[in-house]
Amino acid sequence: MSCRAVVSSIPADPEGGYATPTAMIFALTLALVAAALVQRSTSLLQLSRADLGRLQISYTLDGAQLSAAAAVIRSGAGGPYRWSLSTDAGWVEAVAEAEGDKVGLSAAAKLDDRVFRAMDVSDVDSLKARLTAAAAGQAIVDVGELDAAPLWRACAATMISSFGAGSSIQSTQVQQPHMGDLTPAWRVGEVWRMQVTTAAGWRDERIVRFTGDALHPAAVVLRRLSRSKGGQGQCDAIIAAVA
Repeated sequence: MSCRAVVSSIPADPEGGYATPTAMIFALTLALVAAALVQRSTSLLQLSRADLGRLQISYTLDGAQLSAAAAVIRSGAGGPYRWSLSTDAGWVEAVAEAEGDKVGLSAAAKLDDRVFRAMDVSDVDSLKARLTAAAAGQAIVDVGELDAAPLWRACAATMISSFGAGSSIQSTQVQQPHMGDLTPAWRVGEVWRMQVTTAAGWRDERIVRFTGDALHPAAVVLRRLSRSKGGQGQCDAIIAAVA
C-alpha cells in the first residue's frame, strides 16, 4: 500500500516582505511628528538661551544703574550728564537728565512738526493726538512707546517727559558728573531719567525718583530694557538741530 504525502498549499502573500500603504503612512506621520517635536525643542532652547542672556544683561545693568545714581548724588551740578562707566559687561554709556527740565506732554503736542520729523515720525498728527490724550490721563507715560519710529523710541524721552515743566526744547551743555563738595546732593524727591547702554546696544532706561536713602537712593518709576543701534550722540544731535 503506497502512501502519498499531502502538502497543503498556502497562497503567497503578495505584500509579503513589503510595507503596506497604511504602514507607510503611519511611519511617515510618526517621522513628521518627531521632526516637529525636535524643531519645537530647538526653538524653546534658543528662546531659553535668549531669555537667560537678557536676564544676565538686566542684572549687570542693575549695578550700572546704581553706580550712575551714586555719581549723580555725589555731583553738585544740575546736569544733564553724559559719561562712561566700567561694568562687568565692559564700558557702558551713562546718561542722567532731570525730568523737570524737559517739555511736558501738553506742550509737546504743540511743538513744531519739524521736531517730530527729525525723529522720523511718519504720522505727526496722530502722535500729537496721543500726546494730548496722555497729558489728559493720570498715568505716567513712557513717551518712547507712543510711536514706533526707532529714532523716536530712542530719543523722545531725552526731550519730553510726563514730569516736564518746559514748553520748548532747550539745548543744554552736557557734562560729566564730578565729586562737588563733601556733602552729597541727595536730590530728595527729584525725578530723573537714568540710562545705561552697553557697547552691544543693550539699553536700560529708567525714570527714577531720588529718595535720600543711602541703601536705596533711587526708586524706579518706569523701566524699559531694549536694544538700540545708536548711542546718545544721535539724540544730542537732534536736540541741537531742533532747539
